[in-house]
Amino acid sequence: MNFLKTLQTIFDTSEQALFQLSSEQETSILIGRKQIGAKEFSKNEVVISEMKEWLTKK
Repeated sequence: MNFLKTLQTIFDTSEQALFQLSSEQETSILIGRKQIGAKEFSKNEVVISEMKEWLTKK
């Protein structure tokens, strides 16, 4: 059982290192979540369509 606990500890520690965010990243995520809550976003299909249109004009 100790072996499994050790493996779990190693996994948890390495996972935390992989997903450690800077304060700027955390702030950006918070802003994005607020924008979503306020419905201040565009649907993916709309953005793709606008980008395709923009690219054809170049």
